[in-house]
Amino acid sequence: MLKIVFTLLLLVFSISGVAEVKTINGKKEVTIPPSTLNIIYPKTMPSLIEDNYYPLLLLKTALKRSGYKYTLTPATEVLGQNRVLKEIEKGTIDVTWTMTDKEREERLLPIRVPLFKGLFGWRVMFINEQNLAHLSQLKTLDDLKHIYFLQGQDWPDTKILRDNGLVVSTSLDLEFLFVMLERGRGDLFPRSILEIKDEYAVFKNQMPLAVLPQLMLKYKSPIYFFFNKNDPEIAKAVNKGLKIMRETGEFDELFYQYNGEIIKNAHLHDKIVIELRNYDLPRLTPVNDKSLWLSFDKVP
Repeated sequence: MLKIVFTLLLLVFSISGVAEVKTINGKKEVTIPPSTLNIIYPKTMPSLIEDNYYPLLLLKTALKRSGYKYTLTPATEVLGQNRVLKEIEKGTIDVTWTMTDKEREERLLPIRVPLFKGLFGWRVMFINEQNLAHLSQLKTLDDLKHIYFLQGQDWPDTKILRDNGLVVSTSLDLEFLFVMLERGRGDLFPRSILEIKDEYAVFKNQMPLAVLPQLMLKYKSPIYFFFNKNDPEIAKAVNKGLKIMRETGEFDELFYQYNGEIIKNAHLHDKIVIELRNYDLPRLTPVNDKSLWLSFDKVP
């Protein structure tokens, strides 16, 4: 009898390769990951060119390197950030990439590898070009406390700005934030250095848009892959793939391939850098692992 049991267990582990033994209510159960991971990701734009979209390409590459079989399918409709997070909790969407905060890490399962090496906390600011003469006099954090900022209502950045004493008006709709800027309902609209070029190209013909030349904000705000806490198998695969990519240098190669020119052309060393504190940064953020972040002194 013992020989039969041993043989069956050996067969289970040889088939799965990564089978897990869990103790549930005092009983040991062997769990085997699915032969194929069927993954639904959020549709972030009505027309998404997947080959050119860095977070999705990074996800695909990590899954390939993991050795797992998988399928990747977009959700059927474009959803806002908060809705995507709720759908992940429900299990109808499997993965997203978004900025972390304490609440999100309590609700969901993060892989603590900053996908953009922290650059979503490096913020330059859109302005209404008609206000350039006035706003070009801003130099310090105290100066900014008398200015009205614009941000998304459900963005972690909004709380970061407010926690640093700044006044922020919000909207759930990205396009309407530009309308608010045009109508004078806000003075500065901070955007990541990785976002500002594409958004300027989209909105410059709709309003007198400019970028504040002399200032930038900088705060710790990693973007991670997030998953459902109760179904960690996809997260295990992605984590395995990201680890392999980092060890081989492929992660950095892909990062600079898609973001290197933007960083180079941002002329960051010409700007006054105002450092803000992120009071909502989770305790387990790997702030001391320098390999995960882009250092400002390494920017060309």
